[in-house]
Amino acid sequence: MKLQRSTGILLGVAITLVTTVASIEITQNSQIDSNNTLYDFTEGDITAFTVSHDNTVISFTKTDDTWQMEKPQTALADPASVAFLLNIITSNAIKETITTTPEQLDDYGLDKPVATLELTAEEENYALSIGEEDFSGTSLYVMTANSMGPDPVEIHLISKDLENGFERPVDDWILSQEEATRSGQESQEQFENRSGEP
Repeated sequence: MKLQRSTGILLGVAITLVTTVASIEITQNSQIDSNNTLYDFTEGDITAFTVSHDNTVISFTKTDDTWQMEKPQTALADPASVAFLLNIITSNAIKETITTTPEQLDDYGLDKPVATLELTAEEENYALSIGEEDFSGTSLYVMTANSMGPDPVEIHLISKDLENGFERPVDDWILSQEEATRSGQESQEQFENRSGEP
């Protein structure tokens, strides 16, 4: 089928117009963030958190700088696993912020989040909903509780490293017996050294 020249020109103009409008719309509804993080508090300010993912709820509390798993079982938490997740949440920069409406949350996987995190820091409670990855596969869509309003809603893009932080089997969150023994011995030695100081 052969198109007439005027139809081809009209089709080209229409495609250019649609592309331009779409580009302007995306630019107006998103902004690049530099050095902004999800929260103003630091990793050290967090005293409790809960991860809900794949029908599993895992809760932790911190006492005297030691993390303890409270759910689904009681055990000493692996400090490396805890630090990895909390560092990402408090330190990783927001790559981009998108302003949208509550009706469009399903476009980002935030109508039914993949995971949620509840945090307690500086005696305040915070929530983070984690959605799907972006088209590049390098970032995740997330939404903080304070960015959820009637309209508009702010959605943030952050590094997909966050996924490595919360997608762990329960056993990976627990301090191994060997590590717990070593940690106990080091604490005992430190106590004895301090006790022996004049």
